[in-house]
Amino acid sequence: MLVVLAVAVLAAGCQVGAPGRSTSGSGAVTTAQPLTWAELTLPDGVEPVTVVPADDALVIGGFATDRPRPVMFIVRDQRLTPIQVEPHSPYAFVARWVSIAVADGHLVAVGGARGGAHANVRWTVWQGSATGRTPQLVEHPQPFGVFGGWGAGDLTGVAFAGAEPVIAGAWASERTGNDVSLWRASEDRWARQDSTGTPLGSTPTALNGARFIATTGQGLALAGSVTDLGGGSVVSVPALWFASGPQGPWTLVRLPAAQSIAEAHSARCEQSRCLVVGADGDALAVWDVQGSTPTRLTTPQVVLADKQVVPPPVGIAGSSYIALPGLVLEGTSRGWDERTGPPGAPMAAAAVGDVLYLVTRQGDGPNRLWSARP
Repeated sequence: MLVVLAVAVLAAGCQVGAPGRSTSGSGAVTTAQPLTWAELTLPDGVEPVTVVPADDALVIGGFATDRPRPVMFIVRDQRLTPIQVEPHSPYAFVARWVSIAVADGHLVAVGGARGGAHANVRWTVWQGSATGRTPQLVEHPQPFGVFGGWGAGDLTGVAFAGAEPVIAGAWASERTGNDVSLWRASEDRWARQDSTGTPLGSTPTALNGARFIATTGQGLALAGSVTDLGGGSVVSVPALWFASGPQGPWTLVRLPAAQSIAEAHSARCEQSRCLVVGADGDALAVWDVQGSTPTRLTTPQVVLADKQVVPPPVGIAGSSYIALPGLVLEGTSRGWDERTGPPGAPMAAAAVGDVLYLVTRQGDGPNRLWSARP
C-alpha cells in the first residue's frame, strides 16, 4: 500500500530566541535564513519514534495505538510504504523501537517493552529488508539469557560494521560494575562478546558506559562516558570508543571537558573521523575526533535541560546539523549558523538528500515528525 504523506507547514521564523539558548554565545555565530518546517502525519494516528536514512529513502519507526504496536514505514519520493512488521514473542507485540539500522537494504532493529515482576525491559531483535515491493521486518525470539538475566543491563542500539550488524549495551563485568558489551549475530541468533579486560571493560577505578553506537563504515564507534572513581571524587569524562571492525581491537578516547560531570550523547562518523555531541555540565558540547585526537569545538552557549539528550548530527551538502529545542545549529567552514527548529525537544534526526527530518516531543504530548530543506 502506498500513502502520500500529509503535511502541515509551520512558519518557524519566530523561534530563534527559544528558551534554553544563551544569546551571548561564543564563536563565529550568525543567524541564517529561517527554516520552514512541514509536519508529516503518519496514518491512523501512529506516533513517530525514530528515523534513519536508507540510501535515498527514509525509514520511520512508529508506535501504534493498537496491537501490534511497533510499526515501520519507508518514505521514497514523498510516498509512504508500510514495512510489514512480524512479531512473534509476547513482548514484541507491544515493543517500542530503541534503535534501527540499515545497510544495503538490510534492516535490523531493537525494541523494548517493560514487563515481568520487576518491570524490567524485555528486549526484542528484528531483521528484514527495506527493499523490494514488500519490505519486511521479522522478530527473531532469543533465549532469555541472551539479553536478560542477572547480569543484564540496557541495550544501547544497533549499527552496521560493513555488512555485519552489531548490538551495543551493558552487561555485568567479571571484574567491576558493568562493561560496555557487544552482541554479534550468526544468522538469526545473537551472542554476547566478553568485554572484561578490554578498553570496553570497567575497572575498580573507571566505570565505562556507552549510550550510542554509530557506524564508521567498516568499523564502529561508541559514545558515552568513563566515570573515574579515584582521587577522592567522582568525575564523569565524555568518551568515544572506536574499532576498525566488529571484532575490535577497541581504542578509548577521552574527550576534553571543563565540568566534573560530562558525557558524549551521540556521534556521526565517516571512516576515522567523528563529530560527537553531548553535555559538559548543563552546556552543549561538540567534539571533532580524528583518529585518536579529539578537539573541543567552540559553539554557541546552549543550556541543556535535565536529562535532555542531543541526537546525532546529520550531514547535508558539506554542512553538519545539530538539532536542539527550537534551534538547529548548522556547522560550516565559516563557523555556526543558527537556524530555526520545530516545536519540542528533538528525539531523533536524519537526513536524506537535501532534506532534514526531526522527531520531536513537547511536554507530555505525542512525538511529532518534521521535515525542512536547509
